[in-house]
Amino acid sequence: MDYRVSYEHSLKNAPDEFIVHVPSQLVEDVPANVPRALLPEYITDLILKRSPHIGKIRYLRIL
Repeated sequence: MDYRVSYEHSLKNAPDEFIVHVPSQLVEDVPANVPRALLPEYITDLILKRSPHIGKIRYLRIL
């Protein structure tokens, strides 16, 4: 399944400075069997694996 999300993130070299706001991003290939309660955590892990320069993600919202 595909989900559109919004979030803020920091960079690896400054993990406590949230400097980037992503207003909309499409996250693809999320398995349909992921429980709704675990979806934010799964999507966060997926984004971090795909983007090694990101330090931390906060305020993740499924749009």
